[in-house]
Amino acid sequence: RVMRYWIIPANPKLYRIANAIRDLNGVIDWRQYNNFEVGDIVYIYCSKPVSQILYKMEVIATNISREYTIADQQYWRNLSEFKTSLNNNRFYRISLLAENETNKLTLDDLYNHGLNGVPQGSLVVKEPLLSYLQEIF
Repeated sequence: RVMRYWIIPANPKLYRIANAIRDLNGVIDWRQYNNFEVGDIVYIYCSKPVSQILYKMEVIATNISREYTIADQQYWRNLSEFKTSLNNNRFYRISLLAENETNKLTLDDLYNHGLNGVPQGSLVVKEPLLSYLQEIF
């Protein structure tokens, strides 16, 4: 099977992803709605007010049940959102490969390289956007 590249959205108003990545040694668990596979690359788009891709991660495990997820309650800004996340019983684990240290992955940059809309859910990255992301990272 061919490795896939994804963009997933993260809402900094709901989840303090930068703190989680820093404190958890670059490894976090995410609700799994798609068929991610080990080895896939995930770019994390942080929504407003950040509005840019900040992280390149690699999928290192899939189909993790809730009781085996990394404890991250402290990174949720809203306890009810955290509790909602626990209703999902399928998670995948991603590990940090690189942080975006440029300002070249803003929403406008992504649009200019082929993105069709604000990332609302997981989406598979296609050319020419993929080449652009690989160039920046």
